[in-house]
Amino acid sequence: MRIFKLSFVVLITLVSLSSFMSIHKYYVSVTDIEYVTKAKSLQVISRLFIDDIEQVLQERYADSIKIEDELVDTYIEKYFSKKLRIEVDNELKQFKFIGKEIEDDMVHCYFEIENISSIKTISVTNKLLFDVFDNQQNITHLKINNTKKSYLFIKDNASGLLKL
Repeated sequence: MRIFKLSFVVLITLVSLSSFMSIHKYYVSVTDIEYVTKAKSLQVISRLFIDDIEQVLQERYADSIKIEDELVDTYIEKYFSKKLRIEVDNELKQFKFIGKEIEDDMVHCYFEIENISSIKTISVTNKLLFDVFDNQQNITHLKINNTKKSYLFIKDNASGLLKL
């Protein structure tokens, strides 16, 4: 009987601990968009969790993609061009992929939009990772001249407009 009680206590403890161990994972990315007047360009940095971006690239392009692969840059640029849209003064702008850096469990992706002499309005649509994670949230910070604005984009509301 004592072994039964001890087994029961151990079982209850394990069940209790396992419920704490299954901590909800948050799906979030952070994108900074800054206008650099001297360079006449928008500089974009997006930070995503490596496992999240790998999962979306694997589902869209190739099962074996890893963030360290040489060809992954092509897939990152292709994916971002479809999911991150930036319009300046009602004109869709194409950005070029500068590169990426890996830091711990995050990847920092760098982009640039050149030849922008001024900005009256900027519209951002950030749908990164929405096609894989329903509860994905994309925080987007804009710094245009002396104006700063932050947005929290979710699947049902993924666009924002800033008038200067």
